[in-house]
Amino acid sequence: MLALVLMTGCLHQVHWVEEHAPRYPAPVTRVAVIAMEPACSPLADALTRALGSRPGVDVAPDAPHRVYVQRCDDLLTTTLNVEGNYPGLNYGSAVYFERRQYQLHAWGKGAIEVQAPGVEPMRFETTAEADSRTGWSTTGDIEAPAAPALRVELMRSLANDLADNLAPLPETYRRDIYPDPEPGTARQLHNDAVAAERTGRLDEAVRLARKAYAADPNPAAMDYIEALQRHAERVGYALKSP
Repeated sequence: MLALVLMTGCLHQVHWVEEHAPRYPAPVTRVAVIAMEPACSPLADALTRALGSRPGVDVAPDAPHRVYVQRCDDLLTTTLNVEGNYPGLNYGSAVYFERRQYQLHAWGKGAIEVQAPGVEPMRFETTAEADSRTGWSTTGDIEAPAAPALRVELMRSLANDLADNLAPLPETYRRDIYPDPEPGTARQLHNDAVAAERTGRLDEAVRLARKAYAADPNPAAMDYIEALQRHAERVGYALKSP
């Protein structure tokens, strides 16, 4: 399903929707989620919500598909950033200035084992990260970010990634293209790369995007190459080596 929309400056934008195939080989319509250890309860709860929000999926304790949540771990770290100038080091300046900022980083991992009659058990693993930070303060009464909120965000990210293995959601891709570029230019090569990506020819898209970058090295062109690589990873596509 394709749509052409929006014009931003000298760029048009195209977008399309892709349906992703699940990595699990059997259709999942009813599923039970079980935490195998207390540390996995937050992830199991988040996974229950994630799967329950997927179209056509019902989460029920007596479901034939059993999802066992295991190997859970998470880590929260808080960093206090301090910036200031020091009299005597600033060419004799007598003015002292300091500001502070808290930064919170969360990392987590988890795995699921899916079991159902007539299907070989399968295991899926994932990791995720999340960050939060305060603004800069010069008053000294700054408080660290709330860890629980960041942990909820981390569990949601882990759960959504695990749920995608069983019942992936459609994904919308948006790309900028150039109207009426000169043939053979970097802009034309970029447009050709987008056209290849939209039809699933990701190796060809990467090849053309790299040619576009070689013809006109710029941050936007490199961003597109990286977006293509993420697209390939998202759909389980193994790109050929350059």
